[in-house]
Amino acid sequence: EIVEMDASKNVVWKYDAGRRNGNEGKRVEVHAFQRLANGNTMIVESGPARIIEVNNAGEIQKTVPLKVERPNSHTDTRLARKLDNGNYLVAHEGENKVVREYDGDGKVVWEYRTGTKVYYAIRLANGNTLLGLGDGHRVIEVDNGGKTVWSVDEKELPGITLAWVTMVERLPGGNTLIVNCHGGENNPQLIEIDSDKKVVW
Repeated sequence: EIVEMDASKNVVWKYDAGRRNGNEGKRVEVHAFQRLANGNTMIVESGPARIIEVNNAGEIQKTVPLKVERPNSHTDTRLARKLDNGNYLVAHEGENKVVREYDGDGKVVWEYRTGTKVYYAIRLANGNTLLGLGDGHRVIEVDNGGKTVWSVDEKELPGITLAWVTMVERLPGGNTLIVNCHGGENNPQLIEIDSDKKVVW
């Protein structure tokens, strides 16, 4: 379920991806969703391998099929975002180990093979793509041609080991925030670094 609550924790909207719009009886996992500017909600369904946009009544307004080479309802996708150009950027975590950009019809218009499980992908203002590489234990920024232009490796930060890298965010001032999941009690779970890879928080 995707649930919207107000500040008092009252449920004001919800959508059951396991029981709606043809998914009855199917195994469905949702690892990404996004409220869109038009009020619809984008939901990325692993298992059915599709992106849907639903209105407030839960009715599908758009369906975008996803390319998955070895379907798996747990690892088909992780983070996905609708881009300003109307396309969709999707991290395929599992066997695919790839980030794909899809147009509105489900055509792949850009892809980057990571070689490791990938949890997070976000398009930056400069057109590059920032990736959190899960069990690759690193963060990379790649340009449109797939060239790595910036990276942080597993043992590169003094006294810190990157474990399962999930979310990464480029902050307005240019610093990068990294979520270091499964880092253990000897490593921070949240790390902020500057462009020279100095830990500032």
